[in-house]
Amino acid sequence: MVSVLARRILSGAVPPGGLLPREGDLCTEFGVSRTVVREATKMLEAKGLIVSRPRVGTEVCAPETWNLLDPELLAWAGEDFHDPRLVRSLMEARRIVEPAAAALAAERATAADLAALEAALERMNALLPHDVEAGAEADVAFHTALLRASQNHVLISLAGVIRAAMRALFELTNRVTTSHAGAMDLHAEVLEAVRLREGDRARRAIEAILAGSERDVAALEGGS
Repeated sequence: MVSVLARRILSGAVPPGGLLPREGDLCTEFGVSRTVVREATKMLEAKGLIVSRPRVGTEVCAPETWNLLDPELLAWAGEDFHDPRLVRSLMEARRIVEPAAAALAAERATAADLAALEAALERMNALLPHDVEAGAEADVAFHTALLRASQNHVLISLAGVIRAAMRALFELTNRVTTSHAGAMDLHAEVLEAVRLREGDRARRAIEAILAGSERDVAALEGGS
């Protein structure tokens, strides 16, 4: 029930300012008790999707209040969810953060950090393009390992916050990219630059990866 209502809101089927069906109607539609309906609406309210207004009903909030980085919300939305605002914002954030993280990683990465990067890259090579879902998870692991290798606690925390959104983005771009081999070469270039302590080279390689992701996103939006 929660996922169905979340998808209706995220897809615009119930637009911002619109009202969810009344409690009794939801009970009938889903064949559940009022207690279940109330628990479901509490969960949606906690994610910033809805607000209960006395004598008005349960109103869908403006998109600015939606917690689109919430892993549970992204899971409810499903693999077809594609919010251009989230994608653009995430790409901008990655442009700001990842090149700097790559340069720091080249200075500070430990042997364990290098092993984590190498393991993630090996999984990506084994999985893509045949298994996009698992390949996206390996892709996230690589970029998460890179942020951790920066040894910057803020960047490490940021990786945890945006992990679910990055995974959704990587699944989208891995489905439409026309050059998995090229992307793998660039990820290998990042690893090698970090291993050799070449910060500028690591930064350039990450910037090239991000440029490719932006092209994939543009292709996705152009085809939608």
